Amino acid sequence: MALEWHEYLSPIGSALEPPSQITSPAVRALFAYWDRISAERIAPSWSDIEPGEISSLLPYLVVAEILHRPFDIRYRLVGTAVVEAFGYDFMGKTLRSLERDSGEPSWSSWLPVYRQFVERRGPCFGRYQIPVSATRFQVIDAAALPLSDDGSRISRFIELVDWKIEPGVGLRTSHRTALNFTVLPT
Repeated sequence: MALEWHEYLSPIGSALEPPSQITSPAVRALFAYWDRISAERIAPSWSDIEPGEISSLLPYLVVAEILHRPFDIRYRLVGTAVVEAFGYDFMGKTLRSLERDSGEPSWSSWLPVYRQFVERRGPCFGRYQIPVSATRFQVIDAAALPLSDDGSRISRFIELVDWKIEPGVGLRTSHRTALNFTVLPT
């Protein structure tokens, strides 16, 4: 039976918590689930994820595989809300191929961010600040939670960006670049 977001938010017996700036119930719910199935390991494996337990979060999820030599990210799963936010489905693509395909250099600006996630070897949280007017920003919470196939190396991330955009702000026109993203200390 799938739990709703608020049902994940009970104490889970872990010393880990998202930073206090993260207010998104969806981001906090994914972290609570990830923390529970980690079972005190560096990270759960992809096979530990039970989609039915997090069905309400699936539209917002991205699963990214870490590639080496050269360092890159391949998107293995892209939820429907993410596709809507970006305006296209990039499942199966790498960050480097997205830059080649789109001609936008902003894609490669994410490589150092992902490298930082891998080096951190733990949950990573961040926030987008999307300009909605000349003087206001929409803040959007995000999490990148590591997955490990062998129990020692980070092989993938399960990510969630809570794309709640205020009315009147177009998802596809939002500035979702690394320049608008801040990694929060944990």
